Amino acid sequence: MEFDYRAFIFIISLAAVINGLGIVRLLGAFAEFLRKQQQVEISKYWVFELCALFQFLLHILLWWTLWIVRDIEHFNLLQYLYLLSGPIILYLATSLLVPDLDDGGIDLRKHYYRMRQLFFTVMSLFWFWAIFSWPVIKGMVAPTLPILGSYLGFSLVLRFTDKPGVHAVLVVAGWLILIVFVVLFGMQLGGVETVR
Repeated sequence: MEFDYRAFIFIISLAAVINGLGIVRLLGAFAEFLRKQQQVEISKYWVFELCALFQFLLHILLWWTLWIVRDIEHFNLLQYLYLLSGPIILYLATSLLVPDLDDGGIDLRKHYYRMRQLFFTVMSLFWFWAIFSWPVIKGMVAPTLPILGSYLGFSLVLRFTDKPGVHAVLVVAGWLILIVFVVLFGMQLGGVETVR
């Protein structure tokens, strides 16, 4: 089928808006942090900061890889709803991770561990969505299945443990895997699709 730019724009636009909301949430929170850092006591936590930056890049990578939708000949409502559920889940996870700054200040370590179970439950749902997005939308298994499976496993472990050492190790490991993913699959528009 010849590429239908108008159909692609129609299909992808709502997913792009929802995904963009997650980026806006992160950038808005960062701007608020910069604005209030002199007036409000903000206790930093490097694991939280790595997770927040990871979420930002994840939103960008999700948008970058949605290019795969452009050549689908028959796209039905169920596939479309499945496609939309990924950005929705990712936005929800991002909103849970990012705290609201109030005048009383915030301890990012306490916030991270307070939101840990809910955040990583939602992220587990996102990785589950990512694993099945190719079979549902493209009818085939993505070559990134081992990477996506690793992230699902990390999210489940982080959801069930509150040990700071485990969180530190898995967050760093997640970053290393992200770097490998970008080098192997994310350098071209459409990402994984270009590897075939």
